[in-house]
Amino acid sequence: MIFFVPVVLLAACAVVVFLALQCLRAALPGGGRWTGWRRAAAAAAFACAATATAAYALGALDLMMTVSVAQDGGADSAPFPYNHPCRAQLTGAVDYEVQFHTLRTVCVLADGERRAVRDVPRAVRTVAATSAVCAGALAGAVWATGRTRTAAAVR
Repeated sequence: MIFFVPVVLLAACAVVVFLALQCLRAALPGGGRWTGWRRAAAAAAFACAATATAAYALGALDLMMTVSVAQDGGADSAPFPYNHPCRAQLTGAVDYEVQFHTLRTVCVLADGERRAVRDVPRAVRTVAATSAVCAGALAGAVWATGRTRTAAAVR
């Protein structure tokens, strides 16, 4: 898992740079295919997408580091190393599960109960989710109004 950290970091940086350049292209005069309020909405959609990508990548990197710590092994790793979130925040945890889609680490207790621990900061998860929703809503509005105007112009 530790080998994926630089790959994810580089890919996330490339996507964020691409989206930031698309944001500038949409925002600067003469550089985009949008006009009026659609130009501002498209630029905001690209900015929100870049923010969501950066926040999600930060959370995913944090989870990958948690997995790499747990797989590190050693004499103090049964069931978890001393700095694993399940061991640091709960007593009686016997297993864990990493959920990359929600950016959470879920610990399994001895009685089978599952509890999420604070591994990825709540602010990172909130920024990633809010930015993704905003990017989707803005992109949908730009796309829907563009399709309506194009269809009306053809008729």
